[in-house]
Amino acid sequence: MKKLLALLFTVGVTLCTAGTANAEGLKVSIPFDFVVNGKTLPASTYNVREALPNSQTSLFFLGDAARLATMATSIDGTATGSKLVFRRIGGEYLLSDVVTPTGTLHFALSRKQTERAQGTDPQFLTISAD
Repeated sequence: MKKLLALLFTVGVTLCTAGTANAEGLKVSIPFDFVVNGKTLPASTYNVREALPNSQTSLFFLGDAARLATMATSIDGTATGSKLVFRRIGGEYLLSDVVTPTGTLHFALSRKQTERAQGTDPQFLTISAD
């Protein structure tokens, strides 16, 4: 029984280590509540990293008060960096892009958000990673 538990522990640690080794992370302080794919996250400092080792579009947002796993709608490998880009519609901040060293992940607006944005000048806010 002890050998089985030791084996399971070793396999678990190996899988966790492999997953975090592949994860490119950004640490960013966001001073306002914001929406990611329909979910509202509170203002906080977040670690943003890959959610799955073999998926370039899956992300974890790990903050002091909230956590969220989400998927980007597309990725562009030509633009790189370390920042988050938000679109402001009314008083709401919507995550538009996460720019990482490996590419830019894009998040689409919902149909309702797109309708609200029509007829307004797009306002974007960029927050650089620490």
